[in-house]
Amino acid sequence: MKRVLLSIFAAALCGSMTASATDAAKVKVTLQTKGALKIERLAQPQTGPFPGEGMSTQPVVGWQLVNIPVKIEAMGKNDKPAYFVNALTFKAHLLIAGETKDSKPVMISKDITYVDIPVSGNDPAKTEMSVGLFIPPSSAVRINEKGKGDLKGKLLGVALEAEFNGKACMKPTDHVFDNSVKKKLADEWWSKSMNDGGAVVCSIDETPYAAYAGNFYPAVAPSTSMGSTPAVVPSTITTTTTPETPTPVVEETTTTEPDATVTEETEDDSKSGRGSKKKNKKKSRR
Repeated sequence: MKRVLLSIFAAALCGSMTASATDAAKVKVTLQTKGALKIERLAQPQTGPFPGEGMSTQPVVGWQLVNIPVKIEAMGKNDKPAYFVNALTFKAHLLIAGETKDSKPVMISKDITYVDIPVSGNDPAKTEMSVGLFIPPSSAVRINEKGKGDLKGKLLGVALEAEFNGKACMKPTDHVFDNSVKKKLADEWWSKSMNDGGAVVCSIDETPYAAYAGNFYPAVAPSTSMGSTPAVVPSTITTTTTPETPTPVVEETTTTEPDATVTEETEDDSKSGRGSKKKNKKKSRR
């Protein structure tokens, strides 16, 4: 019996050691525009009344979602099959219509890094995934206050950039639905400064839906979550503050003040007499 168990354990161990996944060495990402790109309204993640419901001054639509589909082509070293992409960073941009016809469109952007992305080692062209962009209720209201945050039908276009190992792995691509809107936009509009209306967009890990997403999205790197502080901030503070403490200011105050007091007091002494001269000498010594 012991021999049987040992042989099974050894077989399992050997199998786990030999079935090691191969990480991708080359990655190409393509934006898929055949599917319906739209803003979807999400159901509330909780069941029953929420304790803080009375805090809201008016009812709002809730969370809304835009899924941007992409195709990933990945190969391992020496053109071997790849089964995982260790990390892909996406910079996604949403172009949303303003509150009225005369309002300028709003652009909100988000950087998301997905990690441990499974890819098809047998057919590199078959792997697809979605970049999920979640619009919080408060941001949706900022964009469309009169409609209580309802953004249905207001998505004008999307743009997407991607990086693998710090290098671009796709040509920045946009897809604007209406040609009349596209004519009014500048070239590479996503790289220009545009109004965001104070709105933000979140990744799945920054939403209450993270526990319900399952395997629909790959894991998000913690460094892209809200609240992360860049490591360069302390160094920039020290480099900017140290040169701004010049010592000549102290020298000017110490040299000019005694001269001013002596000249003023000597003019008074010529009128007041000897007693005042003695007092002035004591002051100047101090």
